[in-house]
Amino acid sequence: MTYSTSGLQIKKDLSMATLTWSGTATTNTYLTFSIDDEVPSSFITSLTSSDTEINLPAGHYYVQAYCDYTRTATNQNCQFSWYVDGSQSGHYGAVDFYNNKSSDVAETTFSLTSAGVLRLRVIAQNNAAVTLNTSHCLAIIWRTTA
Repeated sequence: MTYSTSGLQIKKDLSMATLTWSGTATTNTYLTFSIDDEVPSSFITSLTSSDTEINLPAGHYYVQAYCDYTRTATNQNCQFSWYVDGSQSGHYGAVDFYNNKSSDVAETTFSLTSAGVLRLRVIAQNNAAVTLNTSHCLAIIWRTTA
C-alpha cells in the first residue's frame, strides 16, 4: 500500500490476520485463540500461555474482536476488552446491553516498538455466563510496518 501527498511518498506494508476465539465468559478469564489466516505472510510470532497470548512483532496495529453467543435469559451479559502488554487498551465490547451501553466489538489501536503480547479478557459479567458460539467469535488484526 502506498500513500502519496504533494510529492511525498510513504510506503507501508500491510498485513492482516483472522483468528477465532473461545473460552468461558466469566469475569477475569482470558480467551483462547486459534489462527485462521495471515496474509500476505505470517507475522504473529506465536500463541503462548495455553493460546491466550498473541505474541506480535513491532508494528502499528488495529485490532477488533467480535462475539457470537447464546443466552437463556436477557440479563445474561458480559464485557470483553483487549490487553496490550498487560494494560487494558481501547474500547470494550459487550454482548447486547451491559450497563445500558452496547458495543458488539472490542477494538484498539496501538504501536509496538519491540515485540509485545496481546490478550482478550472478559472484564465484567452480569448474572450467569453467556455461552460463546466459538466458531463465530472472530478477531481481526491489521498491522502496518515501514
